[in-house]
Amino acid sequence: MTWIQTIPTFAAALVVMFGPGLAVLAAAGVRRLNLAALAAPVSASVAGCTAVVAPFVRLPFNPVVYFVVSAVLVVGTLAVRILWRRRSSQRHGGGVLASNGPLTHLDLGRWIVWAGVPLSVAFAALVIGRRYILGFGAPEDFSQTFDNIYHLNAIRYIEDHANGSSLTLGNLTDASHSFYPAAMHDSMALILQLAGGPVPVVVNVATIVIGALVWPLSCLFLISRIVGYRPVPLMAAGALSAGFSAFPYLMVAFGVLYPNHAAIALMPAVLGLAIEALGMARSQPSSPLPPILALVATFPGLALTHPSTAIGLLGFAVPVVWARFFVTWGAWRKRTTSRRALRVWGAFALVYSIGVAGIWYLLRPSLSAAPWAPFQSNARAIGEVLANAPMGTTVAWILTPLTFIGLYVLARQLRRLWWVLAMYAIGGALYVVVSSWNPGWLRTFLTGVWYNDSFRLAAILPVVALPVAILGAEWLLWRLRAGLELAREWAAGTKRLSPLAASAAPRWQGITAIVVSLVILVMGVGSQGGTLSSVQDRIHQVFTLDANSMLVDSDERALLQQVPGIVPAGDTIVANPLMGGSLVYALEDRRTVAPHVFGDRNPTEAMVLNHWDEAAYNSRVCPAIKELRAYWALDFGDKTVIPSDDPFVGLNDLATDSAPGVKLVAEVGHARLFRVNCP
Repeated sequence: MTWIQTIPTFAAALVVMFGPGLAVLAAAGVRRLNLAALAAPVSASVAGCTAVVAPFVRLPFNPVVYFVVSAVLVVGTLAVRILWRRRSSQRHGGGVLASNGPLTHLDLGRWIVWAGVPLSVAFAALVIGRRYILGFGAPEDFSQTFDNIYHLNAIRYIEDHANGSSLTLGNLTDASHSFYPAAMHDSMALILQLAGGPVPVVVNVATIVIGALVWPLSCLFLISRIVGYRPVPLMAAGALSAGFSAFPYLMVAFGVLYPNHAAIALMPAVLGLAIEALGMARSQPSSPLPPILALVATFPGLALTHPSTAIGLLGFAVPVVWARFFVTWGAWRKRTTSRRALRVWGAFALVYSIGVAGIWYLLRPSLSAAPWAPFQSNARAIGEVLANAPMGTTVAWILTPLTFIGLYVLARQLRRLWWVLAMYAIGGALYVVVSSWNPGWLRTFLTGVWYNDSFRLAAILPVVALPVAILGAEWLLWRLRAGLELAREWAAGTKRLSPLAASAAPRWQGITAIVVSLVILVMGVGSQGGTLSSVQDRIHQVFTLDANSMLVDSDERALLQQVPGIVPAGDTIVANPLMGGSLVYALEDRRTVAPHVFGDRNPTEAMVLNHWDEAAYNSRVCPAIKELRAYWALDFGDKTVIPSDDPFVGLNDLATDSAPGVKLVAEVGHARLFRVNCP
């Protein structure tokens, strides 16, 4: 399969991941950057919440239901907007988000407004998309990592059962229904139903859309709230959003952590809404209600994509909440606000901080699920944060000086922007703690939400590091523009001596725009240094399919491709998920008894998994096999994707050909498919 052949899948991904959000937000009066950047978070909320509600009203989760719900939301939003405008347009201007109008071109020329920002997003999309495509290899290749056993099978499970509820998805068996954040899996299952094709193709295409489009747009929205809704910082944000090794690439190279990848891509936009809702954005909305409603519409999608990212956002918002309190305090001292407002914000800041600490403590996995240990010194960890080079990657030579300049700008404007520095410090401190502190209760309290995993916290760093770098980039470009302005004034001053120079003076506006744009382009291109090439190579290593692949090697993949022609559609296959055999469900649409390594099994499933090779002489086995129609078994040798005690002992005799009543049906290299005879 070629990437050109995935164009219909890309189209389906754009419709699913942007369509509902675009329609709902447009009905609410949201326009331009706000519309583009918030469409994906709103669509994630629609997908995740629809999947949760559908089983309660006995509806299947499929594209028809998804788009019908979206249409209902559009109609409802439009009706509410009309009523809102009639009742409050005189007081609040109709009720829209901040920065909802056109960009002002200032002295950079009109073409910057309509071309510069979109081109910066296109630059990021092309760079990130190209790196993903080169890293993935063929469209149907997939990550040869432990977590992918679950992710691929979960998408097939949602499509197969028409049920993607995060409340019950659990470990993909009836006996292990429990909470698992499934908003990303829900969206990918919808894409699968719309476009068809192999599950890995859908996952790869959706991953590209998330990393190459959702992430840059989300970054631009955050920068518009912190730095300002102006062409230069927005263009710089688009160009530099593709320059971090930690995100979006790291979550695909490690894990593979697709839900974290999707959630972190949404995070900047939702954080920007929180900043605006708290009244700390550079531009203020026409009313406090629109950003609050937008936050309500996007936060569920973030939380149902991955709760740890939502909890991280709550943590980053703590200094913003306190900044709002201090602003109110200053206004009260100037007699421009009431004592009641001061008390309300003070109480809210205190309760919010305590609540976040409680959530931080309660909503985290047990220590048994958080085994990662520190691996470096405090000094090295701090250096990696400042150099935008977490997890031992190469120093980001463009982003690092911009970050230091940004820290200088923050120091100069500390009274107004201290909370931006505090968010950066929180992100950096979490990474330092998880990667360098000795295991203990404090480390687990601070980073246990992320399983004490350095990779996950490294990936969040760009969310709070990018605003600092953009402040530095804007300062640098402002100095450049000041130099060009001096040159223009000098040219204008030579009018009597040089008519040619005087006639050229009006064109300095265009020259300034071109120079600034070229410098931003150089920043973007320069940020694509060796560190990103190494991360791309790491992605390629884990996606490579060959004889040494850790999860499914080339022999095993070849055998799996034969399965649909041998195993009837209604039958079930017994396979060890640690050896990759259970991916027959995702890859070839044949059910398996153990779609994931973890999860509870009912007695019938446990009997088959533990005693399948005893069917010829254990009278309890064949009834269980017949009940599940589990007449087939895959033997992929003894190589497991991670070191583990084998919990699936019912296939052990297949390796030694000592299981009576079992027939070898197909074989490719060391990979074998068996059938048991149960009369």
